[in-house]
Amino acid sequence: MTNDPDNHGPYHRTGEPGGPGCAVRELSITLKAQDGSAIPAYLLDAGDAATELELLRTVASGMGIRWGHDDLGWWAVVPRET
Repeated sequence: MTNDPDNHGPYHRTGEPGGPGCAVRELSITLKAQDGSAIPAYLLDAGDAATELELLRTVASGMGIRWGHDDLGWWAVVPRET
């Protein structure tokens, strides 16, 4: 790795956090908690056509996360459970 400020390695993010997502297929599954109880969940599959960034954008959007940018940089609004 060099000290070149323009070289971000293989993980350089392109686009904006609120950029395009991707189509996903979902499969309803059940996870097992540490206490043995069942936790309902979804397994999301974006297939080979999408990148992990597009999948993460889709998940974030589905969770209600909203992105913004101002003079201080990027920020995200994350809904809280009440």
